[in-house]
Amino acid sequence: MNVMRAERIQQPWLAWDLSRLRRDVGLYVHVPFCLARCRYCDFLTYGRDRPAGLEPDSYADLLAREINIRGEWFAQAYGPAGRGVGSIFIGGGTPTFLEAERLCRLVQQLRSSFRVDDAAEVTVEANPETISPRYIAALHDAGVNRLSIGVQALQDRHLAFLTRTHRSATVHRALEAAAAGPIGRISCDVIYGLPGMTAADLRQTIRALFSYSPEHVSAYELTIEPCTPLADWARRFPRQVASQDQVAEQQRAVQRLLASRGLYRYEVSNYARPGRECRHNLRYWLGGDYIGLGLGASSRIESAVVANPAEVGAYGKAVDHIGGGEDRLDAAFGELDAAGTSQAPPADGFLAARTRRGFSDDGQPVRP
Repeated sequence: MNVMRAERIQQPWLAWDLSRLRRDVGLYVHVPFCLARCRYCDFLTYGRDRPAGLEPDSYADLLAREINIRGEWFAQAYGPAGRGVGSIFIGGGTPTFLEAERLCRLVQQLRSSFRVDDAAEVTVEANPETISPRYIAALHDAGVNRLSIGVQALQDRHLAFLTRTHRSATVHRALEAAAAGPIGRISCDVIYGLPGMTAADLRQTIRALFSYSPEHVSAYELTIEPCTPLADWARRFPRQVASQDQVAEQQRAVQRLLASRGLYRYEVSNYARPGRECRHNLRYWLGGDYIGLGLGASSRIESAVVANPAEVGAYGKAVDHIGGGEDRLDAAFGELDAAGTSQAPPADGFLAARTRRGFSDDGQPVRP
């Protein structure tokens, strides 16, 4: 197969200037809280069963300390005229589980601790039941310019199966608030391949979403991860699991529906209007540099990958350690990695293969 080189890839895909990935870095901030943990989730998140010592206010304070330390390291490493921050992504979990004032302070602290470009993409993930017009306005005032909303489905029976804590009426209220609010860039997550999901369900969901004019949609196949309640369900009811043929047809249907609305597939699970691809995710997939902040977050700087501890006690000790002593800035990455199990991302080639850019003719991942 003749794979296109980067310079041969034309509009409408990847219209953003990806050469910037080599000139700036991204920030990822992990907020591990949710109202409840969904049955399919295997991310580092906690609902009501969170471990002792992991509370929203104390965690935000710890995260704020890490932001200060990493910001000092960044300024020392690159200087005032060095690399800037081109994207910020606050994910989880559900970042909007935090009170608006607390989350907005973290956003403002990121901007004051790092040299954030004026045109930087600043994304916050949200669940429908945790946002309101007032919350959205506060995020905008703090500098957030992109909102990613976890819709997942617009049929109550599917939301109940996924053990989501919202129902379709809540989704519509949240999307209406987002569409009417000051944050202009809206992305929605949806899931297909659910038991009993029909083509009519998908059409209804996509059509309803576009009454709110999202510029980006992430459409994920329902994946049965080991050691999740969903895996237990699948073992008990294997005949209810969607077949691969059903899943493939639903994926094709999603692609057709989104393309008809002007959103083009630029990655396995992601669709966007031209120039509205998620910059932070492109950075991750195409081998750009990023700094991870928070519990279990990984960082990649100049091909070196480290990860924060995934256990709150170890994470707190690591932040305490790098926060004191003359060598604290030199240790800002290495000590965090040594204190916990690395959760490094897969190799560049695997990630690049997910995007429309893919590989060059010599078999190497296409880079900006």
